[in-house]
Amino acid sequence: MGVRLLRAGTLAGLLFAMLGAGVIVLAGAYPAGDMRRMGPGWMPEALGWALLTLGGGIALSAFLSGTGEALPERDTRPLLCLLAGVAAFAALLEPAGLLVAIFACVALARLAERPYRVGETLVLAAFLAALGAGIFVHGLGLPIPLFGR
Repeated sequence: MGVRLLRAGTLAGLLFAMLGAGVIVLAGAYPAGDMRRMGPGWMPEALGWALLTLGGGIALSAFLSGTGEALPERDTRPLLCLLAGVAAFAALLEPAGLLVAIFACVALARLAERPYRVGETLVLAAFLAALGAGIFVHGLGLPIPLFGR
């Protein structure tokens, strides 16, 4: 039974079902209304139920069939590097500014790729920092500090 649960199809279906359940919970914060006057929560909740049902069906079908691919060996390094990059961006945006946060995010996320190329990472970080500053600060006028407060 445990082997069937660890098949790719079963886990993918469970992931879809959990995502659908999360959407339903988050959509509950908005009024759904009724069929004649739909509120802002009606469509997200309907899509959440559809995703929950679809995911449950996929998981049940894959579990009962007992066939499908086993999960491949996992390398957690790329996942951890990407999560560290996002966390660094979130932690540095306010105190250090957009440019420093983007440089830190790119530097940490690029650790997921081997070999680590410093020159490419600096060029990519500079390009993304300039693009982010151009679009969000100058173009859209968002009050994001470029170099911290």
